[in-house]
Amino acid sequence: MEELGYTDDPGWFVDTRLGRVILSLLAAGAVYFLVVWNLPDSELRDQLRPGLATPIRTAGIAQDWGVFAPNPVSTSYRVVADIEFADGSSERYEFPGGDPWIGAYREFRWRKYQSRVRRDENRPRWKPTTDWIEAQYADGSVETISLVMRSKPVPEPGKNEVTEWEEEELFVARYEPDESDDADTEASG
Repeated sequence: MEELGYTDDPGWFVDTRLGRVILSLLAAGAVYFLVVWNLPDSELRDQLRPGLATPIRTAGIAQDWGVFAPNPVSTSYRVVADIEFADGSSERYEFPGGDPWIGAYREFRWRKYQSRVRRDENRPRWKPTTDWIEAQYADGSVETISLVMRSKPVPEPGKNEVTEWEEEELFVARYEPDESDDADTEASG
């Protein structure tokens, strides 16, 4: 393999005592984080977990087992925005979906954002969300953005039930055309 430019040498860092110690500590830390994060509900988990939330979420390795029994998700949620423009027209904005290359990951990320931003405890995120949506329209013609939570029950497996989306307005942001930084807002609901 050496003639192709490949060698079996793992590099100078791994060949040093310090390198092996650091890599071992990183591996042990990762295992510790994952084991503690995934402990079943217990007093021990409640004591250990709060300090791990930031590094676990920063690393992108947080797991949520809510899709599995005994308590699977029973409601689907989406957040959309109803936009009114200065010329009187309107449209419904939906967060980006998939694409041919990394579509599933991109869509999952946006759906996760929607499931979080809809919650009352995340009201401080509603204004930045409407500001971000308003910024997607570079012409500065947006007058009003209403964040709307859509929800519908998930049918039990094996049942061919058809469920309908229900809508609830969460938040309204008003913008001056061409002055997107000076938005007046009001909470609904």
